[in-house]
Amino acid sequence: MSVSVTSGHPADSALAADPAQVAAARHAFSSPERVPLTAQEQAALAGHAEPPLRHEGLKLARWTFGQGPRVVFVHGWNSRGAHGLRFVAPLVEAGFSVTLFDLPGHGDSTGHACSVVHAGRALRALLADAGTVHGVIGHSMGSAASLLAFAHGGAVTRSVHLAGPSSLTPMVKGLARAHGLGPADAAAFAGWVEGFIGTRIALVDLDRLQHGLVHPGLILHDPEDRTVPFAASEALHDAWPASQLERTAGLGHRRLLADAAVIARSVAFISQGRTA
Repeated sequence: MSVSVTSGHPADSALAADPAQVAAARHAFSSPERVPLTAQEQAALAGHAEPPLRHEGLKLARWTFGQGPRVVFVHGWNSRGAHGLRFVAPLVEAGFSVTLFDLPGHGDSTGHACSVVHAGRALRALLADAGTVHGVIGHSMGSAASLLAFAHGGAVTRSVHLAGPSSLTPMVKGLARAHGLGPADAAAFAGWVEGFIGTRIALVDLDRLQHGLVHPGLILHDPEDRTVPFAASEALHDAWPASQLERTAGLGHRRLLADAAVIARSVAFISQGRTA
């Protein structure tokens, strides 16, 4: 649920001069937009739905294709699981099963609020429910959510990270700047974020999550990405000895989800670690 300025949160008393701007920043951080399915996506998902995953009072929609070791695709902000459909056929052909799911407040899942922390908890719950999971492919916030899940017990053999942020602090500061918040409002916004996610922002930064990076990882990112800076992937690579960082060109932030070379590279990397 989106939290308004008058929500009664303890941080409300610290709000400074411009509550409208703070409210807009809060909304941008916590309230995703639902993207409807296209007719083509509806047809592709038909017959593949699983019972929704019950998680924290929500029902998370999910679909599974194929048989074999499981690979989970984790979508980004204002997106949905169906945006990973282009990965499905190549992975199934390589002998994997593929699960797509909608994060809280996205797609066909219930709820109205989300954040990278909520997404990380949802992914961790899905991994636990699924049992053994071979790999995760995460785009944008889905990549960041996977870092959180790995740091809190979610285990996979390999993972692919597409244009993802690696720490929460720059995300929160970036939103504050984007909404023109002065120092007092920015501090109040950060305090509200910590109340909303239920933990300190610093605990969702890479230096507190990197202990979960114990498996091989592939990081793909376009240096010209205007949504998530390439530096986030460089930091992730530097903190992850078992990772490979590869640059894409001309794909920006979202087009890599439809790029044949990115998909083929991701499938090849996931397949290298297959043990069954």
